Amino acid sequence: MTDAELAILSLLAQGARYGHEIQTIIVERGMRDWLAVGYSSVYYILNKFERQHMVTSELRPSSSGTARKLYSLTEAGQGVLRTAISDLLRTPRSVGSGFELGLANLHVLQPSQVYIMLTYHRDDVASQLEVVHDLWKKHQQAGDIEKRHDLRALYTHSISRMESDLKWLNEFLDDWQTRYPSVEKDLNAEVNSDEDNINTGRTKLHLKTPPNPLKMLQRLQRPPQAKKDADKPED
Repeated sequence: MTDAELAILSLLAQGARYGHEIQTIIVERGMRDWLAVGYSSVYYILNKFERQHMVTSELRPSSSGTARKLYSLTEAGQGVLRTAISDLLRTPRSVGSGFELGLANLHVLQPSQVYIMLTYHRDDVASQLEVVHDLWKKHQQAGDIEKRHDLRALYTHSISRMESDLKWLNEFLDDWQTRYPSVEKDLNAEVNSDEDNINTGRTKLHLKTPPNPLKMLQRLQRPPQAKKDADKPED
């Protein structure tokens, strides 16, 4: 099951929805930033689920005079969703892709480049961890975690993982600097170069911006959205 299919099933598990409602939630929660799902894809997936008897639809009249489909999750769909969520919780993160693939190819870069990139990585993690910590404290003070165990799991796991990553990065960078003493000097030169480019308006090669886990958490933690007016036109 794709991430988009799982997301749509989870939205239907919160209650029956029209197609336009699902589209609206996807947009409002910024889900298209991390889901490969376009406008037409939503209806393709809904129709696919209906053929597979995971979803049923019921035509409902509207003020515009055009009947629209209200989609509901069937028992079979609930079972598939439970199995998919169970698999996600059961399966550990895969090794050998993403960041690990970069670590396996450190030899491609110069020692100073490795040090600079991992330092930027470390600083990003530290900054994100600080913000997530602040949000976690706000949830604790508001008493949210007493009502929503999903928030507790989401934040404590994310904080634990980032703290572990930060610890490893600091230890690795210290060891790397011991092995290659000149890398600290190269890092300072890189930082000064970045500042010069900003001040003079010169452009420089920009690397891909990493995904922001804070935004991901904010999107995932949002409570179910109340069902909108059934007479709202469907695009």
